Amino acid sequence: MRDLENKVIYQIYPKSFKDTTGNGYGDINGIIEKLDYLQDLGVDYIWLSPCCKSPQNDNGYDISDYMKIDELFGTNEDYEKLIKEANKRNIKIMMDLVLNHTSSEHIWFKKALQKDPKYYDYYIWRDKPNQIQSMFGGSAWTYSEEVGKYYFRLFDKTQPDLNWENENVRQDLYKMINYWIDKGVEGFRLDVIDLIGKEPDKMITGKGPKFYEYLKELNNNTFKDKLLTVGECWCSTIEESYKMCNKDGLTQAFHFTHQCLTHTNGDKWNQSKLDLNKLCENFDKWENEYSGIEAIVMNNHDLPRMISLWLNDNEYRKESAKLLITLFGLLKGNLYIYQGEEIGMTNAYFDTIDKYKDVETINKYNELKEKGLSESEIMNIIKLVSRDNARTPMQWDDTENAGFSNTKPWLSVNENYKEVNVFKDINSKDSIFNYYKKIIKYRKDNYDKIDKKAIFKTDSKILTMEKDDFILFANFTNESININIENTVLFKNYENVEKGKLRPFEVIVFNK
Repeated sequence: MRDLENKVIYQIYPKSFKDTTGNGYGDINGIIEKLDYLQDLGVDYIWLSPCCKSPQNDNGYDISDYMKIDELFGTNEDYEKLIKEANKRNIKIMMDLVLNHTSSEHIWFKKALQKDPKYYDYYIWRDKPNQIQSMFGGSAWTYSEEVGKYYFRLFDKTQPDLNWENENVRQDLYKMINYWIDKGVEGFRLDVIDLIGKEPDKMITGKGPKFYEYLKELNNNTFKDKLLTVGECWCSTIEESYKMCNKDGLTQAFHFTHQCLTHTNGDKWNQSKLDLNKLCENFDKWENEYSGIEAIVMNNHDLPRMISLWLNDNEYRKESAKLLITLFGLLKGNLYIYQGEEIGMTNAYFDTIDKYKDVETINKYNELKEKGLSESEIMNIIKLVSRDNARTPMQWDDTENAGFSNTKPWLSVNENYKEVNVFKDINSKDSIFNYYKKIIKYRKDNYDKIDKKAIFKTDSKILTMEKDDFILFANFTNESININIENTVLFKNYENVEKGKLRPFEVIVFNK
């Protein structure tokens, strides 16, 4: 598995990357158009959020046909062209697999509603619901008039969960995965993969008794431990996530334990201040206790922008973005970059609910409304945490619609696009983009120095990371702090270094 380490994976949210058809939605040809940009950045893989056939009730994570690219994004031929054009630039394609559930418009579910002898058992049906709640709020059970029973769905009512206990389900999924492998896909991100072993009657949703058995069978029938695979496992312990990563499972796993540090009592809608002591504990486990390949991630399509949650995305936006990539970019493992973070894109902070498209956000808005919160109270919560903060169109330049489309985009562009955009960044020597390139090049040229145990310390304001060859100091506050450090500078996010002082959100890495 070590030949799959020290990779840089760039996540694209196809809907919001680049529109070439003028319909307001990004598409596959838009990705092809920007491959040289990604090659210049230094990426090894491009991970695309789902672009298979879907009614888009959950932005593509509700698949109605696993074998067909949605016409919103292009055709199967476009996707195959993307694979070939990316390979010409030494970039591999990673596909997003949604194996826990389908769309209610999938032919399997339509046949299940007709009580087809084969497909009825592709889903989970019960006479009465139990107390399991949906991830999107409310009961995880929806009544079907056609069937006269409740079907299980951990997400939206249009996303019925598949019954992994049915071998026919598993074999059909393996057949689909191998279809895409044969087309040239060389990596897979597995959406909420820890839910496939659910046992609803026992109130078990994540990591059920058969989960690891299913994972081994999945690997043996498809990936065969030769492709880069990463599983999504929300807020599980690091130990649980790592247990699934081995020659019989996945290459690595997202556990998001660091993102969950600001969730008050496990509630992401109730954000608290980042605790640097707990962050250091997380990093210590990643770097020193785990022998596998860590998935280093700051942002993705399901998260508000880290720069907006943890640091200062306004007055110190450039410094904050550089601080984050310096810290995370010098950790060992594989580095995941989400579209736009390489130019310091921020939360959109939409202040009225009509600007939001995300089903989870809209459900939360209605839930808080029913609880009696005022409109301003609700919007203060929504605009900080909503997933739509990460889904606003990519900001390519300062022209109308940020150069994303020549028509009104499906989701509004962030208002700061005239200041924050690719064209401005790639033409500025001191830009966030060019700083990302330096970090990525250093990783690739000096991974032996990164692949070492580390010591993490903090006084709750400054975080330090020390390895054999370098030491990092990062100021997570908006105040200047006196500090005694003298050495040769390896990386810095200000133009110069002021002796004996760390300025607001300043990071400095010294050679030892």
